[in-house]
Amino acid sequence: MVEQGRSYASREHVVGATTVVVLSGEVDILATTALTARLDEITGARRPDLVLDVREVTFIDCCGMSMLCRTRRRVEAKAGRLRLAGVADSPSVLRLLRLTGLLPAFDLCLDPDPDAAPGLTAEPKPDDGRSYTHTEGGGHPAAPDTPSDTAVA
Repeated sequence: MVEQGRSYASREHVVGATTVVVLSGEVDILATTALTARLDEITGARRPDLVLDVREVTFIDCCGMSMLCRTRRRVEAKAGRLRLAGVADSPSVLRLLRLTGLLPAFDLCLDPDPDAAPGLTAEPKPDDGRSYTHTEGGGHPAAPDTPSDTAVA
């Protein structure tokens, strides 16, 4: 639940060696200012194992995206592991990851709780971050967000 006066919330729990941080609400400059110190603490450990659950995120801006990228870089520098859970359940996060081309840069998982699914089940990772639709008649697949200069009758 989002606390009064704040447009975001976070909670965390540890399962084995994995820290799961659940983000909710709006991940903007206000949220990142408050969350960065805690994420730096977690990612400062040797070989951090971190899951960021974003399924309850309703909005994310460039500051939130920067926080995700910073967290990813810090985890990689310590030879750790970062996974994003619930990306498919958060249209705003999924959209921004796709628009920025960063979707393939993150490991995605279906379940944020390592005990619920041993080893965390990985979400399929698209090659280029776009979803494609099949066209009738054997034509080439088209990206749904790509403008077309041909009319369909």
